Amino acid sequence: MRQLPSLNALRAFEAAARHGNFKLAAEELHVTPTAISHQIRHLEEQLGCMLFLRRPRPIRLSGEGRRLYPVLRESLDRIAATTTEIRSGLEGRPLKVTTTPAIASRWLIPRLERLRQACGGLELVVEATERVFDLHAGEVDFAIRYARSPDLELECRQLFGDRYIPVCHPDRLRDCPIHTPGDLARHPLIHFQWKRDDPEAPVWSRWLASARQAFPDEPLPDPEGGIRFSEETHAIEAAINRQGIALVSDVLIASELASETLVQSVDLAIEGLNFYAVYIPDASRRELVETIVCAICAEAGGWMSSAPPIPESDPG
Repeated sequence: MRQLPSLNALRAFEAAARHGNFKLAAEELHVTPTAISHQIRHLEEQLGCMLFLRRPRPIRLSGEGRRLYPVLRESLDRIAATTTEIRSGLEGRPLKVTTTPAIASRWLIPRLERLRQACGGLELVVEATERVFDLHAGEVDFAIRYARSPDLELECRQLFGDRYIPVCHPDRLRDCPIHTPGDLARHPLIHFQWKRDDPEAPVWSRWLASARQAFPDEPLPDPEGGIRFSEETHAIEAAINRQGIALVSDVLIASELASETLVQSVDLAIEGLNFYAVYIPDASRRELVETIVCAICAEAGGWMSSAPPIPESDPG
């Protein structure tokens, strides 16, 4: 086991020996000359010898001080050089964000260039996966997560929530209008696989249960019938291609709603979850991560102010 003197005392001694002056050493270390003097006396007590000859002025290194100083100076120089190299390599490494494939392709990637500029043009790497990375393992710098509530062990910034609405290409409504939920029975329902075991998942069965409360006497379509896909993005593409009615997140189809490539077929929505930008509190590049998270929050605020309104409904 190493037996080392106080590191603060060693730093004070090295600075005083390099400058030959306690005052200049104090200015470098942002302390008072008295604090430098106390640290050096503490070090001398630990070593059992004098490191400086204080009389006559100016101060001079003792024999023991001359022996310690070059070893300590070289060690601190090497530590400083190595940490600078590590810091430079870390700062030059691309910033890596993980999120789901759906939010990556439908929300994040269209905004990626503006986010790059927000962090000085640094390269961004998007890890699009349903896997939930352990941020403490350092594989990614931060994440955009979709959850009901924030993770209390992480720094979390809520971006927005979403709602699930039934949408289709407007051509389907021209050929076969939908006025009430019962009219959905004349169209294929488009499903996608919900990735987690959640009884409150925003899927067709939950939406139809909500519709039954609003329209108790109306016959509704089979909640299990229709077309099925593994990914929500595929369900969206199927709706764009006139294949049926998809129940999807309003966040993911904001541009299609704005351009009326997709339209809401029934004025009934159910609540989804919330999107959070998350990172570990002691992130190695916290300042840079917070810069881009603030940029993401600004993008989220812009989206919220421009998103088309969704009619209110019973959340089911």
